[in-house]
Amino acid sequence: MASTRQHGMTMIEVLVTLLVFTVGLLGVAALQLNALKGTADSAQRSQATWVLQELAERMRANNIGSNESNYTTAATCTSLPSPWCADHYNPISGAKVNAATCTSAEMAAFDRWEAQCSYAATTTYAANATAAAGRYTSSDFLIPPSQGSTLSVQADSSHLLTLTSHWRSRGDDAKQQSTESVLSSALEIRR
Repeated sequence: MASTRQHGMTMIEVLVTLLVFTVGLLGVAALQLNALKGTADSAQRSQATWVLQELAERMRANNIGSNESNYTTAATCTSLPSPWCADHYNPISGAKVNAATCTSAEMAAFDRWEAQCSYAATTTYAANATAAAGRYTSSDFLIPPSQGSTLSVQADSSHLLTLTSHWRSRGDDAKQQSTESVLSSALEIRR
């Protein structure tokens, strides 16, 4: 009885298996990348929620300032707030700076500036390498949209304030696209 052996089938089976395994690994890598983008967007949402909650607490503490609708005026983010209504550490001089005495309207403007603006993006801090590299508030961790503001505060006639934070999706960093995904989170306060 003659034995019939097949030659070469094992090599083809190995190549097909390798191809299927490679496609599977690419799929797992794509899933992992999407999970990382989702995690980054979730972290951004958490930061935005912290910013909104902190501003809401500041509004509750400054009852007179929020009734005057001083929080609805957008801040100018290219310069530092004036007066500075909170003690802080100056990264340029290395000294502690005491807070100025502020009216409720000035405190409202300062609160809005801190919630909306990045210290590192101001012309004063950007000129100093140490200060420009720092992150000082929760809003410093948000990726701002290319157009518009990271924060909006709107009031209506029934004393309802709507705080909305906007940020760019981390998924946009990897894509070279003409439109960006701007995500947002909102919080309402009744006065």
